[in-house]
Amino acid sequence: MLFDLITSDRVIASLKTGRFGKTVHAFWQVGSTNRFATRAAARGEPEGTLVIAEMQKRGKGRLKRSWDSRFGKGLWFSIILRPSFPAPKAGLLTYLAGVSVAQAVENVTGLIPDFKWPNDLLYKNKKFCGILSEVEFIDGQINFIVLGIGINVLHRKSDFPGILSQNATSIVIETSKKADRIELLSEIMARLETNYDLCSVQGFGSIIEYWKSRCPLLGSEIRVSHNNQHLNGIFEDLDENGCLMLRKSDGSLTRVVAGDMY
Repeated sequence: MLFDLITSDRVIASLKTGRFGKTVHAFWQVGSTNRFATRAAARGEPEGTLVIAEMQKRGKGRLKRSWDSRFGKGLWFSIILRPSFPAPKAGLLTYLAGVSVAQAVENVTGLIPDFKWPNDLLYKNKKFCGILSEVEFIDGQINFIVLGIGINVLHRKSDFPGILSQNATSIVIETSKKADRIELLSEIMARLETNYDLCSVQGFGSIIEYWKSRCPLLGSEIRVSHNNQHLNGIFEDLDENGCLMLRKSDGSLTRVVAGDMY
């Protein structure tokens, strides 16, 4: 295991980016990469700063859920962004991250992931990647965004206890080959930078279309739950800010900002 440790020197040497990853904080263990990155961003660390750990003690998922990020098994990292996008566009960075990861996974491993709203990547209906976007606003404008990305890479089936074994997977399970985590990270960073720069100039249209083309539940009957409220309807589209547009049985169209989709 020791020869495969992710270090800042190995990460920097592998990168194909112009700006992203020029500052790297790499840890054997950290509470949460998102929390460390948020503090670093508040201190003024530059856009593209990468925080990565072999293990998180308090890995964070969406809606304050925990994320199992065990030592040496995955890619657990966060990136600081300082976009000039209008504040309502902040949620679109989750889609940008998801598409970038999917493109990188396909290029490096041959796997073609699907998307599940709002922030999951699946393979054969099992989750292997989650994304957590956290935003700080100042006077109604985006000050910075921290994108947290967790990817199950080297997990075996025995690493997923109980119900997780039915709902989760990893790249090595699906390919039967040991993936090079540094190679995958380098490709993700390159895709992130390219897509981010493209969206800064051209907007998010191509990213959203790519995401929708890989979302099997688009156009299907779904249920969305949030804060003990449940909505049923057809997943009709995403709006210009990435909200889910749900066509209810009475014909009305409802915008859903957050929730779990089933």
